[in-house]
Amino acid sequence: MITYIFSSFDKDIRFNEVANYFKNDMVLYKNIVFIPANFENMEKVNGYANIDVSWFKEIGINLNGITVLNDTMTKEEMFRSIENADIIFLMGGDTLKQNDFLMKNDLKPIIKTFKKVVIGISAGAINLSNISLCSKDEEDGVEKTITYEGIGRINYTIEPHFDIDNKILLQNELYPLSEKMTIYGLPNNTGVRIINKKFEILYGDFYTIYKKSIKNII
Repeated sequence: MITYIFSSFDKDIRFNEVANYFKNDMVLYKNIVFIPANFENMEKVNGYANIDVSWFKEIGINLNGITVLNDTMTKEEMFRSIENADIIFLMGGDTLKQNDFLMKNDLKPIIKTFKKVVIGISAGAINLSNISLCSKDEEDGVEKTITYEGIGRINYTIEPHFDIDNKILLQNELYPLSEKMTIYGLPNNTGVRIINKKFEILYGDFYTIYKKSIKNII
């Protein structure tokens, strides 16, 4: 079981540094399932998925079975797509909408135990956790910080797009939570590969926030 987490998936942000890992882990893989975090504009979601597939192709991973889950599919269709997949890609977007979609369609258990590769971007990285954290962001319509039961594939509560200089978020939201749990801060320029319960930092900084103390664990 291999899992990758990123705050963003952008070819211009150190993509070459993760390419060799991707090739080693996925070079023979053919089928990918994307799980969106926004469902209002599936044309846009499909466009992002096609871009991601083109990046895989550039490094020699030729995916020809491409499925983007959506709320018009039946549970049986979703399960069949995942069972036939080599890669599950949880996309970025609205964290809570993605979590609602996963719960409504009973997808968490099958993702948790998926034997091949799972990639989580931003919202997707959050939802892969045992305990997921969606921190307050009024610009994104998140009125208050909440924690909830995630997929449980990884044992790390992830705060993506983490900015160590964002003192308001730290003081008001993350520090109080850190009194009872460890939060892992994942900045935009960081990639992490997790095999079972052990993580490897591919590039960038990775922070723990615990008992109101921040530590860079690179």
